[in-house]
Amino acid sequence: MPRKATTKAAAATKATVEETVKTTPVKAEETGKKAPVKKTTTKKTTTTARKTTAKKAVKAVTKKVNLQFAGKDIAMDDIEAKVKATWMEETGKAESEITEIEIYVKPEENAAYYVINGEYVENGRKIEL
Repeated sequence: MPRKATTKAAAATKATVEETVKTTPVKAEETGKKAPVKKTTTKKTTTTARKTTAKKAVKAVTKKVNLQFAGKDIAMDDIEAKVKATWMEETGKAESEITEIEIYVKPEENAAYYVINGEYVENGRKIEL
C-alpha cells in the first residue's frame, strides 16, 4: 500500500485558545447558602491551512566522466577544456561566445574531434589526447 507523502507546506497549523468563564452563584436550596463561584475552562480549537507555493528543490548533480583506454585515464572535463582552449587559439574568439559544443572521442586514433557553434571545417578540428 503506497504511503501518502506529507509536506510542511501542506500540513495545517492548529491554534488553541483557552477562555475562562465565571458562573453565577447559585443558591443552595437545602442550606440556604450561596454555592461557591465555579470557574470552568473551555477550549476552542481553530485550524488554519498554510498557503504556500509548492517549489521543488533542485538537487545539484555532480558528474565526472573518465575515458580509460590503453593504460590511459583521461577526464572528459580535461578534454573539453583542451578543446575550448584550442578553439579560442585558432579562432581568436572568447569562451563566452561558445553556445554549442560537440566532441567526438576516437581512442583508436588517440584524438578527439570537435565542432563548436556548428562551424564545420574540412577534415574536422582535432586535438591529440
